[in-house]
Amino acid sequence: MKISDITDRQREILLKTLELYISTGTPVGSAALAEEMEVSSSTVRSELANLESVGLLTHPHTSAGRVPTDAGYRYYVDALMRESAVETSSFEAPEGYGNVDELLRSVSEGMSEVTRLLAVVAGPSAFGDSLARVDYLPLPEGEILLVVSMESGASSSTKISLPAYVEEEELREILHSLNTWIGGRPLGIDLELALAARKVLADYNPRVVGAVLEAVEVLSRATERGVFIQGVSALLSRLDDLDPSSLSAIVEIFERRRWLLKLMSDALERSLISNSGVVVSIGAENSFYNLAGASFVAAAYNRREHPYGVVSLIGPKRMDYDAAISTVRSAAETLTYYLNAKF
Repeated sequence: MKISDITDRQREILLKTLELYISTGTPVGSAALAEEMEVSSSTVRSELANLESVGLLTHPHTSAGRVPTDAGYRYYVDALMRESAVETSSFEAPEGYGNVDELLRSVSEGMSEVTRLLAVVAGPSAFGDSLARVDYLPLPEGEILLVVSMESGASSSTKISLPAYVEEEELREILHSLNTWIGGRPLGIDLELALAARKVLADYNPRVVGAVLEAVEVLSRATERGVFIQGVSALLSRLDDLDPSSLSAIVEIFERRRWLLKLMSDALERSLISNSGVVVSIGAENSFYNLAGASFVAAAYNRREHPYGVVSLIGPKRMDYDAAISTVRSAAETLTYYLNAKF
C-alpha cells in the first residue's frame, strides 16, 4: 500500500489525528478518535496500523497513541493548502507607519502576535537590492540635493556641499556618465564605487567626483530594507515542542546573517514557483538539516509586479498550520497592496 492509495476513511482518520495532536501535544489514541468520529475503536486501531505502515504516523515507545511523521505533516499541510486556498485570511493591516521600514516591522510584529510564532520579514536588501540611478537638484551656496534610487523602488536623498566649484553642465555630465555606467549592471548596495566608477569619471575634478561617490555609497546603504524579527519570546515559550538541536539551529541561523538570508532567499525562489504562493518546509525538508524539529512557512510579496521580499513564520512542527498559512498569505497580500498603493 502506498500513501497515494489510502482510502477516504483513512484520510479522515489521519487528518483528525493531526488536528488532535496539534491541539493537545499528546499522542492520539484510538479511543479519542473513535469518540470524535463515531467509529468503533477496533476500526480505528486497524486504520491507524495501516497509516503507520505507509509512514504517515508513528508511536512513541512509551505510548500506544500515534503521532505524525514528517510525511504525515506534509499530507496534512497539502490538504490545508488545497482547502484554504480561497479563504479570506484574518491578518489585519498595520497602522501608523511612516516609511517602508516601519511597515515591515509592523507586519512582523502583527504576524507574531497573531500566531505566537517567530516572524521574520525580509526586505529587498536581503536579496541584493541594486542601484538604479543617481539624480541631483542644485541648491543655493554651492550645495546640491543628491537622490539615489534603487531597483526595488526605494530611494533616499541628502544635501552635500561640493568641495570645489563646478559648472552645472559639468555636474550634469558627471551624473550622466555615472548613470550610463550603472545602467544594466547587477550591482548590489555594496557596490565599490570608489574603485570602479572613479575610472569612468577620471576626466572630471577628482575632489567633486569623490564627494559625489561617497554620498552615493552612503545613500545606497541608507535605502536598505533589512530583516525584521519578532516573537523570540513566543518561540522560547514553546521549548517543550522543540528539541534542543532544532532550537540551537534556529538561534545559530539568526546569529549568522548569511544563513538567515539564504533561508529567506530560498523561500523567495520557492514562493515564486508555488501554485499558492505559500511554501511550507516541514522538519527534514528544511534546507538546514538541524531544523529537523521545526517548520517554516513563507510567501513572497511584490511591488510593481516584481518580487520585493519575503514574510515567514518559524516554529515547532506541532504548529497551527492553518493559522500560519493564512497569516503568511495575508501578510504578503497586505504588504503588496501597501507597497503599490502608498510608496
